[in-house]
Amino acid sequence: MRRISRNKYIVALIITLAVFVIGVLIGILVTEKRTEFLELSGREQRIDFDSLQLQYLYLTTLSDECSAVNKALEGSINRLEQTRVKLEDYIAQSFTDNKDFSLTKREYMLAEMRYWLLALQTKELCKGDTVSLLYFYSNIKECDECDSQGLILTYLKNKFKDKLLIFSLDSDFIEEPVLEIFKEDYNIEEVPTIIIEDQKFEGLTTKEELEKVICSYYEDKPGECDEL
Repeated sequence: MRRISRNKYIVALIITLAVFVIGVLIGILVTEKRTEFLELSGREQRIDFDSLQLQYLYLTTLSDECSAVNKALEGSINRLEQTRVKLEDYIAQSFTDNKDFSLTKREYMLAEMRYWLLALQTKELCKGDTVSLLYFYSNIKECDECDSQGLILTYLKNKFKDKLLIFSLDSDFIEEPVLEIFKEDYNIEEVPTIIIEDQKFEGLTTKEELEKVICSYYEDKPGECDEL
C-alpha cells in the first residue's frame, strides 16, 4: 500500500511539473510572438515617420499639398496609438521583466514625441484647423483617474476624429531622457495631466470641460461643437 501511495505522489509530481513546464514554454512562446509583432510594428512606424518627414520636406520646398500630408499624419498617429495600447497590455500581462518590451516602448515614446512636433510644424505650415492634445499618464502609480481620463479621451477622439490629435506619454517611463524635458517644460507634477495647445489641466478633467476648450481653438467650428 505504501509503495502504491508513493507511486501516486510521484505521478502527481511529474504531472504537476509537466503542467508547469508547458505553462512556462507557452508563456515564452507568447512573449516571443508579441515581441516579434511589436518589432514589426515599430519598424512600420519608423518607415511611416520617415515618409512623413519626406512629405513635409517636399511640402516646404516644392508643393502645397497640405491635405495629403495631414491625412497621412492622422493615419500614422492612429496606428501609433493602437499599437501603444497593445504594448501597454503586453507589458502588464508579461510574467518577466522583458527588456525587448522596454526598448520597444521607448521607441514608441520617441515616436509620439516626433509626431507631436511634426503635427505642430504641419499645422503652422498648412494653417490647419486641428487641435493637438498631449496626455501624461501613469502605469506604475495607483491611478484610477488615468483610466477614467483615458476613456474620456477615447470618446473625444471618436467624436472629433481627425480634428483632434492625441499624443500619450507615460510620465513614469524614466528610461527615456527626452521625456524629462517635456515634463520640465510643462511642469508636470501629477497625473493625469492634459496639455491642449497652451493650456494645462491637472487631475481628472471632465468630458464637458475638455469639449469646450477643444472647440474654442477651432476657427471653423465643426458640427460636433454646435451642441455646446
